[in-house]
Amino acid sequence: MVFDFQKGVLEKLQTDTLEELNPEHAFHFSCCDECMGRCCRKITILLEPWDIEVMARHLEMPGQQFFTTYCTMELDRQTGWPAVWLTHAADGPCAFMLPDGKCSIYPARSGNCRTFPLGRAVRYVKEDSLGQPSRDERLFMVERMQFCLGDRDGKSWTVQEWLDDADVLTWYRMSDQYTELVDYAMRELSVRQWMNDSVLRMVIPFLYAPDILRKRLGAAVDEVSHEEFHRRRMAAVKMILTDLAAGFGCGPRAGKGAAVNSGSLMERVGSVLAGGK
Repeated sequence: MVFDFQKGVLEKLQTDTLEELNPEHAFHFSCCDECMGRCCRKITILLEPWDIEVMARHLEMPGQQFFTTYCTMELDRQTGWPAVWLTHAADGPCAFMLPDGKCSIYPARSGNCRTFPLGRAVRYVKEDSLGQPSRDERLFMVERMQFCLGDRDGKSWTVQEWLDDADVLTWYRMSDQYTELVDYAMRELSVRQWMNDSVLRMVIPFLYAPDILRKRLGAAVDEVSHEEFHRRRMAAVKMILTDLAAGFGCGPRAGKGAAVNSGSLMERVGSVLAGGK
């Protein structure tokens, strides 16, 4: 199952058995020609909206086209939330692997590819004084695959040096916006009880096709940055799911009817995308 690794990490995180690395932790690693591309031949690379957006922009391809061409989505029955991964990498080899084993979209590679052999796990725990769940973040060393020779005579790094070199800070910020949405959908909206294909079709453009939304709104990149538009899209999905959940008797709006003096759902969503509020 595509979720096994992810669930295993979360279980370790929840039981405090996942060893946490601090920024000063030192390790050795360098990709080498001898095993170049072996990790891209058959591996599940889970993707988040920011990963897909960056890769699609790099290829100058519409987000929806990238999603349908290179991605597979599966609904997790335990959480009710869809997981998305690179189809060709899971089937092997990755569609973006060059004959020499290197990556043809290396500058736009996903967050998971970007930080390997380090991994990052996030969970949301007890609510803080403002009623918001706090984020528990762990950086850890991914279990080494037998064919990987990266730690043999590899360059010495600290965790912080590796993350800086990978230029991953933006990925982490965007990932936190997305995982906060997922946590809210599962924890507050009980999305597992009512998520279906119709709902997915409604939210997929907001998650994976920002170019379509920009065109509809006339929101040019020089007016609204990619990062800010990502934040607005996650807020829009939260609004959509909250309203839909109420119809199934779930979430904070259950039994309260339509939002007062706020127009239709799509009007409110348009306001969030256009103005950020």
